[in-house]
Amino acid sequence: MIHNVLLIEKQNGNVVVRTRFWKIDFKEEDVKDFLRGYLDLQNTAGLAPDTPVFVAEKHKVFHAEVDGEMLLMFVTDGRDEDRVIQYKVREGASRVSTALRGNSIGYIRDNLDDILGELIFTRFKVSFVGSGGVGKSTLLRLLFGKEPAPGGYVPTINVAVDSSETIQFGTFLVTVWDFAGQAVFQDLWAFYFSGTDVIFLITDSSFRNVMQTKSLLRTIRKEAPAVPLFIIANKQDLPESMKAEKIKRLLGAPTFQMIATDKSRREEFIRLMLDVAAKTVGVQLPDLPISEMITVRRGTEELEASFDKAHLTKSQEAGFETVPYEEIPEDTGVEIRPKQGGGTTGVASTENLVQKEASSQQVQVIRKTPELSKILHLMLIVHKDGLPEVAYHLSYGEDTIDKNSVASLISALDSFGGIDAESPEGPATDALETIEHEGNLVMVEKTNHFVLALIVTNDSEEESQRRTLNSLLVDLEQRYQNIWENWDGEVSIFESSIWDVREKVPLRPVSFDYLLRAREAGRPLPFNSREFGKVVVEVQSAIENNDTVGGLVRSLDIPRETILGCLQILNRFGWVDFNVEIGPESHLRKSGVVDEDTQKAYGDVVVRFVDLCDGSLPLQDVVKKLNVSLPAMRFVATKLVLDGVLEVVV
Repeated sequence: MIHNVLLIEKQNGNVVVRTRFWKIDFKEEDVKDFLRGYLDLQNTAGLAPDTPVFVAEKHKVFHAEVDGEMLLMFVTDGRDEDRVIQYKVREGASRVSTALRGNSIGYIRDNLDDILGELIFTRFKVSFVGSGGVGKSTLLRLLFGKEPAPGGYVPTINVAVDSSETIQFGTFLVTVWDFAGQAVFQDLWAFYFSGTDVIFLITDSSFRNVMQTKSLLRTIRKEAPAVPLFIIANKQDLPESMKAEKIKRLLGAPTFQMIATDKSRREEFIRLMLDVAAKTVGVQLPDLPISEMITVRRGTEELEASFDKAHLTKSQEAGFETVPYEEIPEDTGVEIRPKQGGGTTGVASTENLVQKEASSQQVQVIRKTPELSKILHLMLIVHKDGLPEVAYHLSYGEDTIDKNSVASLISALDSFGGIDAESPEGPATDALETIEHEGNLVMVEKTNHFVLALIVTNDSEEESQRRTLNSLLVDLEQRYQNIWENWDGEVSIFESSIWDVREKVPLRPVSFDYLLRAREAGRPLPFNSREFGKVVVEVQSAIENNDTVGGLVRSLDIPRETILGCLQILNRFGWVDFNVEIGPESHLRKSGVVDEDTQKAYGDVVVRFVDLCDGSLPLQDVVKKLNVSLPAMRFVATKLVLDGVLEVVV
């Protein structure tokens, strides 16, 4: 088992990066002891130069050189097979070496976990399944060391999947999914069970629920026949509860008794999960108390196994050289300021800087460009029994909002001042031009039955965005014009309009040339419509047999825009990855604008790079003009193509 990873300077043993995954110390004196053993190894004839070094009789250290100047060290407890760890440390050293091309050591320090990925971490997906009220949520609260929810049982809100959390046990990344058991949504189980390593089926130990659980068990065996399954017999403290042994005989699966409201059972339950995980993936757990192993990561955090993806993360020290812009003519309306004391004048990140010599005085030329409006969220709201309800919410960024509070705010302002719209064909409303919410702007448009709310960073594109909202509202009213007389208040029927919304307000660009890779454990999809779910399952299932988006579209008898919309949503929630092949001979053309975050991450040279991409030159020639690293710029170019800033011409 790998418990510490270090990157040290080969000559003096100075630690460049250190990460401890289990609470096992590898101290400075241990580093020195290793270095002495390593030097002895290099001077001993007949031994392979990567032979592991024993330190303090308890650490077995595997090592590999990085660019001849540093050593990557995997410190283990000695129980792993040597050839497996030797492969991992060699591969890890190669990845670190590649990552250093065009990046500083600070980048390695900040992103080592991402770079090493699956070489260190064992991913493990656990699914909790059970009927309502059996204690799944309480069991999760116990797992995370939280008190049971006050006020007794509260039915789950989301229908297909209630929640998912990621816990880190040393080098285990365990994602726990909490399933609701409603039969109407069991069509989606095959999709959600994808990639599951073990299933815990929860019962409240009453005879009635054990019989219900038996029915669920048959469905699970049909959808996931090869996945190990265990029964958790919860609520064993109640007088009417059946004993675990009897439940085991009735259900025919290993059964463990549990009282989820008893905090003293937490370590027992964690140990059970860890033992199951370890046996399933074939590794041994360290002989340590639970308190020395568990670290909680909340909210489905992902450590990417893909090395390419790791290079697309932000870095404040990308290592690109500063390349000046060409001189700007005086009639362009830019502002010219003398530089004070030879220093750099601070400017907003949305401004383009140009430095030039004017006689003996250095000046700074600033071309002011308007800040682009960034879409953050879009919500479709309907009124149900006189109250606003969010039919669905599409998130375009990483930040979160309380969608219900936004809907209530819009409804309150509407009742107070009115959002004027007599019909979908009528003019756009100006009664509520914008609402400010947490520093962003909420554009609101309304028809007889619907309200669309678009949350953006600023109003620089308000006119076109409002036109889009009104166009969508016209489509929505026409699509659902015949339902209102018999509508039962179920808002999930409106989810089928997501494909139309996604076409006019896309979550991200998707090209037919994009390469596809299905992932096994994304985040829960916050949609409840069976119609929506069937499309998702059909598209996800077809990805296996198609390498590109274009191939997928051709293989399915589903409208192209529906497939593209589905892929965007699957990508947004981590079920699908896109990639694109870019080589030195690729010709790229500008199709968008570099956003502020990308410019901050990679430097002003990225803006210049995009401006130079006009489709006439191969990538390697564009890079020569900038005097930057070709491998590093290929990573950045891949990100820019996937972000829609560049497109591949040849």
